[in-house]
Amino acid sequence: MISEQQLIARMKRLKAEVLHHWIEQGLIAPQRDAGGFLFDELDEARVALVCDLHYGMGCEQESLPVIMRLVDQLHETRHSLRAITVAVSEQPDDVRVAITTRTRVVLGRNPADQKS
Repeated sequence: MISEQQLIARMKRLKAEVLHHWIEQGLIAPQRDAGGFLFDELDEARVALVCDLHYGMGCEQESLPVIMRLVDQLHETRHSLRAITVAVSEQPDDVRVAITTRTRVVLGRNPADQKS
C-alpha cells in the first residue's frame, strides 16, 4: 500500500484535487485510514489508466465514469469466460466436443456451413 502523496509523486501529471474528484466519482476506491487514502497495486493501476484516458487521450471528466464502467464490465466478462473455459475443460471429451461444436454454430462459425 502507498499513500496519496506517494501515488501523486509516481503519477507526474496527477494533481491531488483531480484524484479526489475521481475518488468522489467512484472511479477509484482506495482504503482510508487516519492518515488519509491508501492505494494498493490495483488502485494504482486504475489511477494510471484513468490518467492515460484523461491526460493522454483527452477524454473529458464527464466521460470517464462511463468508460470505466465499460472497462469493469469487460473485466467481469473476461473473468466469467475464464471460469466457463475451466469448467468446460474439466468435462469428458464428448461433452467438450459437443459444447465446442454448438458454440461455433451459435456464433455462426460452423465449418459445415463454410464449405460452399
